[in-house]
Amino acid sequence: MKRTNYRQRLFSYIVITSVFLSSFLSYSPADIVFSAQGDPYLEVKTPSEAAVFDVTTVEFTGSLSDDRTPPDQLSLKIFEKLDSGSEPIEITNDGQLKISVDGQNGNWAFTKEFTEGNHLLSFVLMDMDGKSVEKTMNFTVKEPVVEVKETLTEETIIEPVILTTETVQTAVEDNVPRPYIVDMKIIPPGVTNASEYLPAEDMTQVPLDSTIMVVIRETGALHYTQPLFVSSSKGEIKSIEELDGKIPQRNEDGDYVIMFTPAAPLDSSTTYYVYVNPAITNEFGQRIFPRFFKFTTTNVYHIGDIHGNYTNNTNACAYCHSTHTGKTATLEGGEFGASEDNFCMVCHDGTNGSPMPDKYNSTNKHNQHTDAVSKKSESCTSCHNPHASWTAENPARLQSDQKPGASHFQTFTYKKAGTATGTIEDFTLCFSCHDGSKAPNIKQYYESGTLLAESGHNITAVDGSSLNGQLACADCHETHGSNNMMLLREELGNVKVADADKYKTTGTAWDAANERQFCLKCHNNTTEVYGKTGKLKDKNTSGEPILGHQSADIQSCSACHGGAKKSYMDAAHAPKKAIYLPEQANP
Repeated sequence: MKRTNYRQRLFSYIVITSVFLSSFLSYSPADIVFSAQGDPYLEVKTPSEAAVFDVTTVEFTGSLSDDRTPPDQLSLKIFEKLDSGSEPIEITNDGQLKISVDGQNGNWAFTKEFTEGNHLLSFVLMDMDGKSVEKTMNFTVKEPVVEVKETLTEETIIEPVILTTETVQTAVEDNVPRPYIVDMKIIPPGVTNASEYLPAEDMTQVPLDSTIMVVIRETGALHYTQPLFVSSSKGEIKSIEELDGKIPQRNEDGDYVIMFTPAAPLDSSTTYYVYVNPAITNEFGQRIFPRFFKFTTTNVYHIGDIHGNYTNNTNACAYCHSTHTGKTATLEGGEFGASEDNFCMVCHDGTNGSPMPDKYNSTNKHNQHTDAVSKKSESCTSCHNPHASWTAENPARLQSDQKPGASHFQTFTYKKAGTATGTIEDFTLCFSCHDGSKAPNIKQYYESGTLLAESGHNITAVDGSSLNGQLACADCHETHGSNNMMLLREELGNVKVADADKYKTTGTAWDAANERQFCLKCHNNTTEVYGKTGKLKDKNTSGEPILGHQSADIQSCSACHGGAKKSYMDAAHAPKKAIYLPEQANP
């Protein structure tokens, strides 16, 4: 027996000595140079501290990152302290833990069924160097309740919804922790074939008695009062469905179909803004990903289209060209003159069925599109083709680009949040000028592999959108004009904000104050774009305040995120991801 113990001890000594020697031999000064800068970063986003649940299955979400260790190689473990006199026990494998990677950052979700009463959890994150960080969370589970919705009509009765483990588990397995939009359409009157529905985004010539359709994907029940906010410059409008208390039905895919039929006819030549109510939640309290689109109405629909019907009626040419009084080589001008903007605005002033361009600002030339070379304002035909016919694929009649050697014209593209994929092909209209030829070179941020790899705005959507690349131009800029410099939007994100919360530039120079306020409208740990929350860490990996990230700081964002040139153009379109070191802390 003693001989056996001796051999076991000898074998243990040999193993320990081998590990020591291998560590010593593999030592290199380079290991010090490239070691982690500090502790790993762990955040518990939901639920809030001391939350109370009336369901037994609870989901925790958060983010994690580390200077050296990739997110998928970090070790996250969850422990529960059952009582004050016992040691915490690990419960990681008792629930379901999922970690998703987004570049150098990661998001995590942990779901587990708990008993009734108070609970104290510890979330411990460890990197490859053995450094760790711990976050604690206490919460209370009450007895599960059965939810019974009100009967909204005599004909329609909703069955009680019982919160069970199976419904939560299904949502987790399908990776759909929150409701999201899968489709948005406009249905013209009399159209019953789904293939003839109109795309919702930026649609023009929408009939006045059209219906809006929004499809929401959610495996469980939805909770809301008003699903859609639809408004114009004249105020908000209501739907027949809401006033009658109609309940959305599920389609063959199990998705909720929200119908919005205006209770009164829409106004002609008017732009309407549609926001999905961000307060919509599922039965577990998870909010819907916000979405937004707009459309413009007309009192005619494919009939009497002034633009593009010249082959059928050449008399329509006389709307713009005057044979005997034209002032230009193309016989434009006549009674109203040949100034192109004024020429178009004779009709496009909201009368005669022609819509006023959205956000058009005729009094502030500083805030309109301007040729950087000639310093002159761009005209309507810089982007629009007045001779093109209306189509659902090109409702704004965008200009076409004939590439060298091509046998036909290729229509320019200008996609927004609902359809953009984030590639250079989505914004060929913008890049026809913003390639350095007539305006600053923004195209480089969408085609340079180096800039794309460094860009903090190169993201993959998680809200059901198709974006998997750079942010769409329209996420930050208005097309026809703005009250801000550089055509910057007043409302950022996909939610409607109060006037006090809108972004407003001050003065006529782009300075640190304007830049900070613009960036912080999204990077405030609250605003969501494509399902991603704009983050703003106030402390570095050592727990010290980050210089420039404090409420009293005045530094420009481009000072750290604008690359070597500290360029605001770089910071806005391809912000460099900074590593916050102790020396970047406030004194």
